[in-house]
Amino acid sequence: MNHRNNSSPQNTSSQKPLHIDSARLYRDGVGAEGITTAEMEELAPELRRIHQIVVAQSRGGEDAEFASLNLHAIMADSLASIEAMAAQIRRFEDVVVIGIGGSSLGAKAVHHAITSVRPDSSAPSLHFLENIDPYRLRFILQSRKAEKVGVICISKSGGTVETAIQYLILREWLEKELGKDKSRAHQWLVTDPASGWLRELAGREGLPSLPVPPKVGGRFSVLTAVGLLPLAVAGVDIRALLAGAADNAGRCATDDVRANPALEIAALFYLFDISKNKRVSIMMPYADPLELIVDWYRQLWAESLGKRMETRPGRPPAGTLPVRAMGAVDQHSQLQMYLESRLDKIFTFLALDSWDQDFSIPLPEENRKYFSYLAGKKMSQVLEAEFQATRQVITETGHPNMTLRLPAINEHVIGQLIDLYQRITVYTGLLYGINPLDQPAVEKSKKLAIQLLSGGRSA
Repeated sequence: MNHRNNSSPQNTSSQKPLHIDSARLYRDGVGAEGITTAEMEELAPELRRIHQIVVAQSRGGEDAEFASLNLHAIMADSLASIEAMAAQIRRFEDVVVIGIGGSSLGAKAVHHAITSVRPDSSAPSLHFLENIDPYRLRFILQSRKAEKVGVICISKSGGTVETAIQYLILREWLEKELGKDKSRAHQWLVTDPASGWLRELAGREGLPSLPVPPKVGGRFSVLTAVGLLPLAVAGVDIRALLAGAADNAGRCATDDVRANPALEIAALFYLFDISKNKRVSIMMPYADPLELIVDWYRQLWAESLGKRMETRPGRPPAGTLPVRAMGAVDQHSQLQMYLESRLDKIFTFLALDSWDQDFSIPLPEENRKYFSYLAGKKMSQVLEAEFQATRQVITETGHPNMTLRLPAINEHVIGQLIDLYQRITVYTGLLYGINPLDQPAVEKSKKLAIQLLSGGRSA
């Protein structure tokens, strides 16, 4: 087995691919806690089988079972209508994006990443309303003028209760401030193409709307109008985002685990769970713009893979616990636990190859005796040294880890990252023998909450 430590050998795009270093997930990179070549070779027939399942169930475009893995192609025909709607919304100073979970996390993560490195002063300020927190909503209503506010309400089902509540309150506020007719020119919906409260509302009131492909679940929907509309409003290049996803999809088209990074990573993380009892998956970016990518990853991983194994009696529940950390901040809070607690963890580091924004560290002569090692250094060099040191001690402790190096923070690179993790997640679910697209326990909780609000009693 050739451990991955290089970029894709072929790249038809002018943009660079993600650099994936999986060497420290293997025994010869991390020691006894790593996966052996023999273990990977033994799993190879199963990996070929699940890859063929993914290929077969991705056929059919929007109607495919794994339509979420086709979005780089499916959404191409919708880009013009999304961009036209975004142009209308961009006339407002503030845009409130109402959604929760998959209807918010992806767009919020990409928005934070791109606008942190390339702010667009001509774009509206986006305000993501997720949790039903009266303090947050009150602040928005008191600090903004209704005539300068646009609202995008996003719910695939059209009836997500947290989203509906905040939208109802904002609708009432807009109507009181502007009048019912005028307020409709401040509202846009993203929802199911045929059914649900929001779809009915769009038809009844003539509100502009965009559809969510029925086969694409919320946590896989960032590359649909769910994410693309608010991102286009914010000035993000959504065409480059899809192009990055397409490039990664091409990179993952083979059943050769040595050439398909999504298949390799899925195999390794699956083996760490079932053969090494690694139950905690920590993602640790070393760049502030990538911080919210981890929030998107946590939902994708946890909701897709955290399942009981009813279909395979006697097997433990599937899935590893995704945990968020932040370099270098959490070297000062969580690293002690990582280095001296149980060897039940796997690490993924996100790091940059280069920084287009940086600071040279000023070091007057009177301070040199305290910080001589900083002489001639830049801020990014210090962060890189801290990353390298942390990865080394994590490795020496025996924790398997991999590094995803981003050549830059831009739409093409983030598109690659999104497609990569959506594929990893689907592959991993199939290895466990579970459905990575459903969330039965979450649905049970939703129904119970409605029962309690209806006057029922909990068990």
